[in-house]
Amino acid sequence: MIKKFFHYVCVIIASGLWVALLAGLVSYAIMLIYHTTPLIFYQKLALFWDQGNIIHGRDLIFITTIILLVPLCFYGVYRLYHFKYMKLLTVPLNKIFNSGFNNYVAPDVNIKNLKIEEKKTLDQFIKERLDVEKKKTQTAGATDFRKEIIEKIQKSEK
Repeated sequence: MIKKFFHYVCVIIASGLWVALLAGLVSYAIMLIYHTTPLIFYQKLALFWDQGNIIHGRDLIFITTIILLVPLCFYGVYRLYHFKYMKLLTVPLNKIFNSGFNNYVAPDVNIKNLKIEEKKTLDQFIKERLDVEKKKTQTAGATDFRKEIIEKIQKSEK
């Protein structure tokens, strides 16, 4: 309930700011093009129309733009209604807080694979080396076994 209320308050405030922004832009455009304020521009346009004068293409395009601002206001309010306001606050803050950490990447460490090596004596090193050599000779034993079979076959043929 409070969350919906907060959302509606945000929509009303954001919509008011959106309409004020568009009104300011229209006012600024009228000041740039016609060198007058919007209220005086409207009075001059109404007087011009009442006198039966012809509206030129430049004026017609500007009036069309002003008329199309109304749907633009409604579209902006619709988009603001579906906008997630907390994202507006959290995205910039996250970028600021995480800006220094993106460059540093910590290596993954698996504690299970860490070995704490003990100090070994010379006898332990020799024994480990002999074990490694025995494993190598065991794989080489397959070729020796083949040679023995060939020799037995040759002896039995004689």
